[in-house]
Amino acid sequence: MDTRYANTIINVARGEAIPPPYGKVNDFLTEPGGDPKVRYGWKRLKEYFEVAARYNDGHWRIPGYLDGVKLKNKRIPQPGQSGIQWCGIFATWVWIKAGVPGVYWASPGIKGPDVKIIAGFKGIGLGDIGVQTGGLVHHFIISKINGPPDKPGTTVETINGNSTYQGITTISRPLSAFSYYYTLDSGFFGVLQKMYGE
Repeated sequence: MDTRYANTIINVARGEAIPPPYGKVNDFLTEPGGDPKVRYGWKRLKEYFEVAARYNDGHWRIPGYLDGVKLKNKRIPQPGQSGIQWCGIFATWVWIKAGVPGVYWASPGIKGPDVKIIAGFKGIGLGDIGVQTGGLVHHFIISKINGPPDKPGTTVETINGNSTYQGITTISRPLSAFSYYYTLDSGFFGVLQKMYGE
């Protein structure tokens, strides 16, 4: 990870996981005095799509799209699937809000001039976006590494969008469950860092 961004990424992600246990967006809570059918923090979820995935007013006019962010137990429609999973969109939004230049979500992944995809988990760092595959692909922000980062038994704390109750949760998972991860690697900054330190 380009160390200029790691702490800010983690702080932005942790801020979205408040109030625990489901964060600023979830299907569990209801806005004070609000309609119980409306998702808690739905405007925030709409912002994730607009900032990270470049959704605009035209998207929100497509049938089912606005309901997919606004209503509990709904998702933005996606042909052949149960709807758009927004974990990667959330993680991308966090990077953007942390000041990472030029990144955006382009389903199915994160794009940008300094974005690198690394297979496995070796070399993973704080602020990176881990990816677990299996039944569904899941993206999350690495917020803490509990042990040597290159050992299979090590666990990490992750901040996850589109988690329990379509919320934002903090959980631990083993590094060995990772398929790959996204990191930032600015070649020019890396040269300066090697020459002069942080």
